[in-house]
Amino acid sequence: MNRLWLLPLLALALTACRTSRELPQAEPAPAPAAPATSGTGFVRKVAANTQTAPTLTARIKMDLNAGGSSLSAGGTLRMKRDDVVQLSLTFLGLEVGRLEFTPDGVLIVDRMNKQYVRAAYTDVSFLRQAGLDFYTLQALFWNELFVPGQRRADAAAGRFRISASGDHTLLSLTDAPGLDYSFLAQTATGCVDRVYVTPRDGQDGQFTWTYADFTAVGGKPFPTTMTCAVTGTGKDVGFTLRLSRIGNDSGWPTRTEVSDKYTRRDADEILRRLIAH
Repeated sequence: MNRLWLLPLLALALTACRTSRELPQAEPAPAPAAPATSGTGFVRKVAANTQTAPTLTARIKMDLNAGGSSLSAGGTLRMKRDDVVQLSLTFLGLEVGRLEFTPDGVLIVDRMNKQYVRAAYTDVSFLRQAGLDFYTLQALFWNELFVPGQRRADAAAGRFRISASGDHTLLSLTDAPGLDYSFLAQTATGCVDRVYVTPRDGQDGQFTWTYADFTAVGGKPFPTTMTCAVTGTGKDVGFTLRLSRIGNDSGWPTRTEVSDKYTRRDADEILRRLIAH
């Protein structure tokens, strides 16, 4: 329990980890059924589904899985556009941990062991290696397209290439450093329902983020189920978020205050321990 709650961040960490071990791969991204072309028009269609409210809040149930171990926890997801993504996990009514992403960096609070990590994105090796920053992580939770290093994907629409894939459209971004990104969107609605991130140069591993059970929030579609899985890296991990009571509350603190009784730890040190178990 004291390690499993950190699994959401571990999943992101393992996206950037490289291993030469030959392990079963996750279901690959659909292969293009037609020659790829630039698709600025379709990118704008996808962008039209962006939530317009500046905040989004929800109660969550999270199911965590790592190497045969599993755990279910409750909690909350609170987000403020371009400012914060805050994920609080509770067990038996008590908060056991919190993940907080802001443009300035990452905060991980482990309340069970009274320790925390506070770091800039460039200070955390896996975030730096994978090219992940606040705006990339924000897009995953908001169900939006992203381009690493860009604040808005539609501002770099010409970098995507599109192709038909059944009743879906595949948007591929292959010019980002080190990793390839694929977004599978419903052709009729423009809703993104799957994101694939894969390393280049024959390295193993795949990160998949899946969206399902869409509902209307502020007149825009939004998923009530999000599933993250990392496979083929030597330790398959994943989590599923089920959202309820989705709203646009704004009366909550956007920054977490950490007690001076907590011990500050190094992010890479903690993640190395997690990966080793």
